[in-house]
Amino acid sequence: MRQHVVSPYASILFYYDLYPDHIEDLGKVKKVTTSRGIFALKETTMNRMEADEFIHAMRKLSKLNYKQAIPIMPTKYGEYTVATNTHTYYVMPWYEGVEYMGRESQEEKLATQMAVIHRLTVKTQTFVKEQVDQSFNELQKRWEMKRLELNRFADFVERKNYMSPFELTFITHAHMLDQMAVKASEHLQNWYEACLEKEKYRTVLCHGRISRAHAIFNMENEPTLINFEKASVDTPARDLASFCRQNFRYTMWNEDEVLRWFMRYERHLPLLDEEKELLCGYLMFPEPVVFAVESYINKRSELSELQHVQRLEKRLISLRKVQRLSQKLIIPPEGS
Repeated sequence: MRQHVVSPYASILFYYDLYPDHIEDLGKVKKVTTSRGIFALKETTMNRMEADEFIHAMRKLSKLNYKQAIPIMPTKYGEYTVATNTHTYYVMPWYEGVEYMGRESQEEKLATQMAVIHRLTVKTQTFVKEQVDQSFNELQKRWEMKRLELNRFADFVERKNYMSPFELTFITHAHMLDQMAVKASEHLQNWYEACLEKEKYRTVLCHGRISRAHAIFNMENEPTLINFEKASVDTPARDLASFCRQNFRYTMWNEDEVLRWFMRYERHLPLLDEEKELLCGYLMFPEPVVFAVESYINKRSELSELQHVQRLEKRLISLRKVQRLSQKLIIPPEGS
């Protein structure tokens, strides 16, 4: 008689009639070997609402016959997640990735898949002023608060007789960061006014964080996407901005490479002018630097001073290149 592994996950796997011979702990993912095959058990901190949205997104993609996402397996009771007091779990077939050998970058392939999902799920929404005003005002307010944080830190640093290397690096670029925050708000305003004039805007199903970390490539060098836990219905600009931020690090910020991402994307779903405005707004706002400053002030990470400086410098380089990229994405009308 086969001897099964006793583990803290046995009660979860019972809901799937899975009895493990071996469980390999890979962090949030557990590789579960059973007599029925190999499966992935994903441990998350999704709450009930987030889990419902996640399952809704997966069902929608399945209904649309989208094949490039790893399917979620139902329990024997027909549920797709199992919740405990502390975590939410779900099970997938185990996919073994191979080394990517394609001629195009992995990000070009991922941009294509994001565009396909957006094209399959795109909807034109009627501009309900009260709803859009609320979202617009909330984002504006959040950006203004973050801009204020940066200005306060700049004031604090300028009053010091001796600055740390991190503070000196920051203050050297403080004016540029403030100008970028202002420019981001202008892009946001342009998007809002265009939607107000057209009385409509587009929404799509957004993955939320497509990157190499959330994809498995097969022998044909094609990606299968995982981790739709942050999926939501939003503007395509939001997903594209998140995609860029997640993947800039893999390109050493080569602008031509990033433009190829957009070319790949627009083969499937051309962006509207106002969506490009919103995308530039999201990219231009110096939020990565805000996070770096907050982490430095609150000592939330175990980074050394040098590591804090290096992280800040990388983000500053990215933002400077965003400025040039924005000029290529948005072509001013002739005569303007």
